[in-house]
Amino acid sequence: MKARYIFILLCLLLSHNIFADSKDDLLFTEANNLYLKQSYFQAIEKYEQLISDNIISFEVYYNLGNAYYKTGNYTKAILNYERAKKIKPDDADVTLNLAIANQKTIDKIEPTPKVFYNQWWDNYLASSTADTSAVIMLVFLWLFIATIAIMIVIKNASLKKLCFIISLILACCTIFFFITSQTRQSINDSSVEALIISQSAYIKSAPDDKGTNLFQLHEGTKINIVDELGNWKKIKIPNGNVGWIKSKDLETI
Repeated sequence: MKARYIFILLCLLLSHNIFADSKDDLLFTEANNLYLKQSYFQAIEKYEQLISDNIISFEVYYNLGNAYYKTGNYTKAILNYERAKKIKPDDADVTLNLAIANQKTIDKIEPTPKVFYNQWWDNYLASSTADTSAVIMLVFLWLFIATIAIMIVIKNASLKKLCFIISLILACCTIFFFITSQTRQSINDSSVEALIISQSAYIKSAPDDKGTNLFQLHEGTKINIVDELGNWKKIKIPNGNVGWIKSKDLETI
């Protein structure tokens, strides 16, 4: 009898999940149809509802960014393109749309020049995720183990030498992607990216309204949060300048 009740409970839970998924799929479809009909504001409401329901995906953020762009709200478009890019950093479409939307912003901040190999490393890290690098690392690790096993079993000296060389290459690839995964995860843990959402904001020398105005930023500008105190955030921009800004002027990506 008890087993029967457990079975019924499991069926109810499963049916709830199915209906929930169907509802979310229907809402996403409605939002897409509204977008195609050029009812962008209504589409935005549907996409935002999905996000408020914790339905987080690349497609939702990307489509929401497109809808905001069509309404002329470039700051919100950039915000959602950036969130989509965090999920799929190597997606060509979101990279292109983000670049186009960034052209609509006022602030054009040139990053501090770097040595070419440091720039290459930064670009590579920006185009990958910690999870992707970890998966690739595991693939190379298993190939390394398989090659070592084959090298132990075979008797031919030439093949043993070939397997040894291949195992060294696989070991180097494993180490490289391990370092990449750890570095990417460290960046994710230590760096919080945000967007200026106020029309303009002065960056202060201290977390105080009476602090000296160091420089001014405008909506749509991407920054890094490096510290916080009360309702103030300490930020850093790509050219290396730092300062304090009120939390209400920012939205985390």
